Amino acid sequence: MATGTDLEHIHVTELKLGPADITTYSPTIDELSDADFRSVRLVDVTCHGRTERWSLFVEVTDSKIAVGEVDLWANTATVTATVSEEEHGRGARLQYRIKDAATWQEAQESSYRDGILTASIKPEWSTAENPSGITVYSPAADKGIFAGYTYEFRLLIGDEQTQLLEYAAASGDTIPGGDMEGSLSCFTSNNATSTMWGSGNNGIKSNLCSAATMTGMGGSQCAKMTASSTVGILASGNLFTATFSMKGRDGTVGFGQKYNYTARPKGLRFKYHATVRTVDIQKNFGGPIAMGEQDLSTIYVCIVDWSARRNVTSGVSKPTGTWDPSVQTDLEGSGRIIAYGVMDISASTEGEGKSLIGGEIPLVYYDTACAAPQNSYTLVISCATSKYGDYMNGCSKNVLYVDDFEWVY
Repeated sequence: MATGTDLEHIHVTELKLGPADITTYSPTIDELSDADFRSVRLVDVTCHGRTERWSLFVEVTDSKIAVGEVDLWANTATVTATVSEEEHGRGARLQYRIKDAATWQEAQESSYRDGILTASIKPEWSTAENPSGITVYSPAADKGIFAGYTYEFRLLIGDEQTQLLEYAAASGDTIPGGDMEGSLSCFTSNNATSTMWGSGNNGIKSNLCSAATMTGMGGSQCAKMTASSTVGILASGNLFTATFSMKGRDGTVGFGQKYNYTARPKGLRFKYHATVRTVDIQKNFGGPIAMGEQDLSTIYVCIVDWSARRNVTSGVSKPTGTWDPSVQTDLEGSGRIIAYGVMDISASTEGEGKSLIGGEIPLVYYDTACAAPQNSYTLVISCATSKYGDYMNGCSKNVLYVDDFEWVY
């Protein structure tokens, strides 16, 4: 509370000291309403048959502005300010911006009661159609609260700034193993039970994904994907958040790993270096690139809410289970695709063999209103030296290095 607040009559509207609907308080919230907080108030909190005594007190501060509940997945926040009736009548309002940004954004007033002005912040979304004609959404710049940024809030009375508050949002989430350091499963031929990074390495082709070094990497190693062929059968280098198993001459990728989101990403950032040549294998299993034409390497990311992994099997015949996040918003047997982003690489990186460069894939959302995914499988990241390698369509000489995967907020 701001200095000068009447502590004899603090209006309590909500109390959350335990799980909703099953927690009781003594005194009750109604009994605490309009309470005297000049001294500590004791509250007995009972939940699941257990009672704890909590001490409630008011912290007095010189700042009139406070940042309340922040949801970095929904990108919303509640902001309050201590404002007199006279100031409110003169048009008191709250604004916010990313620190030092040129433009202030309006926080929308939701209530004014007992000298407290409450305003809400929420994101805005731009709308577009993806190449498949499906509506997708992207967060508008500078609207809403996103992880990793420092924000400034100000209270205006009329056009006069009276208070300024700085607030640092939490940094967001890291991607386990995204730095490609250590003994990751993807660098071995044992990926059937991988819990994050896997690859198509197997007893016949054990170097489709390996630990390597290249100038520009973030730590002591990066991932190197190397394509090859045997008797005309293409083996694309690959790396994915998935499992992999072999049965005979066919391999099955189980796309999807469990990942917990505390913040909504706007994109995926990484480092990469690609050598992409012309197609030298085309088995006519459905791949669209003709012999001698430019091949494509690819990196894509999906936020999903799946009850089951998506299994894709490929080998010496037409693949099964293939999917494209830009075409499908829901996969039968698995579940929803919430957001996706794709980067196809159609040319070798300039300065071939010299250094990794930065890459970034913006995420577009199919669903902006859903909660953060909680199902069994929630993240797909996939890299391949040939986009249509599952169809035995690509170049057996392609090489792709990647490192330092992280979210963009």
